[in-house]
Amino acid sequence: MRIFLKELQFPSTEHTYFLDITGDINSAVKKTQVKDGFVFVNTKHTTLGIVVNEIAEPNLLQDILHHTLNVIPEDRRSTRVSKGYKHPTTDYRHRCQDNPYCNEIDEDYNAAAHIRALAFSYPSVVVPIRNRKLELGKYQQIAAFEFDGRDGKGKNPIRQRQIQIWIMPAEKIIPLD
Repeated sequence: MRIFLKELQFPSTEHTYFLDITGDINSAVKKTQVKDGFVFVNTKHTTLGIVVNEIAEPNLLQDILHHTLNVIPEDRRSTRVSKGYKHPTTDYRHRCQDNPYCNEIDEDYNAAAHIRALAFSYPSVVVPIRNRKLELGKYQQIAAFEFDGRDGKGKNPIRQRQIQIWIMPAEKIIPLD
């Protein structure tokens, strides 16, 4: 069985945003010449998710971003909370330094980013390939949904993100009647 792998790597310098990766995935599918099969899109991060939704409409994206920031309050100790912060805040217990596996300098309070990733995205999605194209609906795209990007100010490093695109060919499609 052949499986193809394409990895996308990028710095994430904005806090919460969508990154349309549909074109990257389509290019990878085209390069493999897979006629039918599946694409598994996977993130290796707990505060970066994958979504399939309408990404091309900027007002919808703003509505979704506004909703996620209002529904899940930010930790009031977070570096993102300043005098002009317009969304709710709360006190969470989580600190990145409490994780015994954490070897980063990270001193931010990002419990909200973890909760948003669980509530509003997936760590991976599967999309069929048919006739050398992603089998998406008319308005669907695939996007990374970032909840914890960093600008590199202070002791918080810029997030280096990685998304894996696994492409699995199928022998053939057998329709069931």
